[in-house]
Amino acid sequence: MKKILTAAMSALMFLFVGSGAVIAQEEEESDGLDFVPVEAFACNFNDGKGPADLAAVTKEWNAWMDEEGQTSYFAATIWPSYYGERAFDVGWLGAWSDGRAMGAGTDLFMTAGREIAAKFSEVLDCGAHTQFASVRVREPQPNDDESDISFVLQFSNCSFKEGATMEQLNAAQQQWNAYADEHGIVGGSWMFFPVWGETADADYDFKAVNSTGDYTTLGSNWALYAEGHYQKSNELFDDIIDCDSARIYTARVERTMAEDDG
Repeated sequence: MKKILTAAMSALMFLFVGSGAVIAQEEEESDGLDFVPVEAFACNFNDGKGPADLAAVTKEWNAWMDEEGQTSYFAATIWPSYYGERAFDVGWLGAWSDGRAMGAGTDLFMTAGREIAAKFSEVLDCGAHTQFASVRVREPQPNDDESDISFVLQFSNCSFKEGATMEQLNAAQQQWNAYADEHGIVGGSWMFFPVWGETADADYDFKAVNSTGDYTTLGSNWALYAEGHYQKSNELFDDIIDCDSARIYTARVERTMAEDDG
């Protein structure tokens, strides 16, 4: 039984990948993939500081962003739930609508935003700041409750096995997407390709990222895999990619983009 559940949890990471059909579709519709720049901070609280202090500074930052007319940036804080030895107190995920918005927004924050940046530094010590090119590969489930600003994120580091290709992953994923839809396995999915700031010894091709609206949905996916659906995932992906154990975070939306920017 232990071996079966281990296989089920290893297979769960393939839910995140979701790349095949969407990548193929986007290549047909445009000259390239629809990449979105994403930044990630891994932070620890300074002595005497905690979540309430971060919430207060984030509120000030949101007001400053509004004053500056910044509508092309999404932000969420992420709080470790299942993690390993390299865990941090809180993470920050930010996404811009495109690279031009990223460049302009960064220049603004590094000049006019110095005061609010200093307030963040009083609360947090951020030991890592990385950037990724993100591709959305499976549409998240719609949320009818606009007041619900929390969700669950899962991250795994994935690499192609020797000789495996994106074309093979695409073909396998098209089968998996249909299978997952048929059997009620749900969740939004993204691939994060490292661009800037990653450590030199990082040994992976992309981060597979999955979202569910809550832990109830995450648990439902878990149960479906444990009931035997991991076997289909293994059949499709075992010869193509390797992914490590997923880290689970509770995410909280801190800022949304204007509807015409995201």
